Amino acid sequence: MKIRKRFLPRTLQDAVATFFMAGIIPITFWFEVYVVMPGIHGEDSWLNWLHFVPAVWLLFNVTAHMLATMLCDTSCATEVIQVPTNVAANGSGLGSKSWHLCATCEFVAPPRSWHCTSCRTCILKRDHHCVFTGCCIGHRNHRYFIMFVLYLFVSTLYSSILNNYFIWFVRGDEFRNWTSLVKIVFPLAMLMIDISTKQYYLVIYLINMVGVMFTGVLLIYHGRLILSGAVVHERKAPEYDLGRWENMRMVLGNRWYLAWLSPFIRSDLPHNGINWETLREQAIKSK
Repeated sequence: MKIRKRFLPRTLQDAVATFFMAGIIPITFWFEVYVVMPGIHGEDSWLNWLHFVPAVWLLFNVTAHMLATMLCDTSCATEVIQVPTNVAANGSGLGSKSWHLCATCEFVAPPRSWHCTSCRTCILKRDHHCVFTGCCIGHRNHRYFIMFVLYLFVSTLYSSILNNYFIWFVRGDEFRNWTSLVKIVFPLAMLMIDISTKQYYLVIYLINMVGVMFTGVLLIYHGRLILSGAVVHERKAPEYDLGRWENMRMVLGNRWYLAWLSPFIRSDLPHNGINWETLREQAIKSK
C-alpha cells in the first residue's frame, strides 16, 4: 500500500464527518462494553466476555479498515501511466469514457479515472468521494471501504439489538414513557436542556439505530455496484461486468476469500487500474 502524503480531510464538511466517525466509534464501544453488557448480565458475569471478544474484533476491523481507506493512496500519481500510442499520436482515443485530458492535473488520465476537487488529484477508477473518511474511493482502497461499511453495519446492528433490550426492557421503568420519545426525536435540543446520563444513553441509542439503517442502505447500494463490475457513475450502463465472482475479485483482490478478515491480509488486485480496454472487450464477449 502506498500511503497518502496528506490524509487529513481538506474540507470542513469532510472534517466534521470524519472526526464525528472517529469519535463515535470508541464511544459506542465503551457504552456497549461498560454500560450495556454489565447492565444486562451484571458486572461480574462471565457472559460479558462472550460479548467482549466479538466487540473487540468488530472495533479492530471498523477502525483498521477506516484508517486503511484514508491512508491508501489511490490517485493516478501512484502509477507510471503510459498513454497508448494511438492516443498519444493523434488523440483518436480521447473521450469522456476513454482516455481524457485533465486540465487541472495537466496530463492524460486513463479510463474510469476522474479528478476530485476535494482531493485535488485524479483518482484511479474513481467510485465516489466519501465524507466519512475525507477521501476518494478508488481502485486501491475500494476493498477497505466496502469492508469498512460491512463491519460498520454488523457493529451497529449488534449494538442496536443490545441497546433495545437494555433500554426498553432492562431499564424499561426509566425509559418507557413519552418523555423518552421526545428526547429521541429531538436529541440535540434535549441535550441543551437535559444533560443527565439517561439523555446521553438515548443519543448513543439513536445514533446506532440511524447507523444500522444508513450503513445497510450503503452496503446494498455499493454491493450491487461491485457485483455488477461498476462504479457509481457507471451504474446505469455497466461496461466491465465479468460475472459476480470475477467482479468481486477485482475489488477484494485475488485472495478475496481472506481479505474480509483484516486489512493487513495481502490480497493483490488482478488489474492495474489503468488499461481497461481489454477488460471491456472481455466483458462484451462474455455477454
